Amino acid sequence: MLSLTGLLALGLAACGTVRVPAGEAAADPLCADVVLGAPPQVLGMDRVETSSQGTAAWGEGEDTVVMRCGVTPPGPTTEQCTTLDDGSGTEVDWIVREGEGNTFLYTTYGREPAIDVSVPRSAAPDQPSAAALDLTQVITRNIEATTRCIGPGDEGYEAPEG
Repeated sequence: MLSLTGLLALGLAACGTVRVPAGEAAADPLCADVVLGAPPQVLGMDRVETSSQGTAAWGEGEDTVVMRCGVTPPGPTTEQCTTLDDGSGTEVDWIVREGEGNTFLYTTYGREPAIDVSVPRSAAPDQPSAAALDLTQVITRNIEATTRCIGPGDEGYEAPEG
């Protein structure tokens, strides 16, 4: 598994084209639909060219936001899982991890193929989830949710042992 720092370093290495490793299922036709439908801007930054199938990026330098479709879908987890609503009632569940180098990694939960979005804190210092929100519509149009985040108070929740 590629670390957040490794993903960001790869993204910044290229000149003009953001080099991004493809997800394992990047050739899934749904990933093509997601990439083709991805917005021209995320966090107000323009879309830039990427090197791999199933990927998109916005921004430049250290502020580059990278999306990879076709990553391994996360299974049940005790990691932070949050539901983001774009304000129109359209929701996507995300596993949220904070990584090295002040980068956040958002991975869709309950959708296959899964998508991850790396967001440097410098690109969205006050609300890194805004990048994931910018992608809500294209994700929900193309990849159906098959399960949801659940937590205390939700039907079907079982407290972890220990």
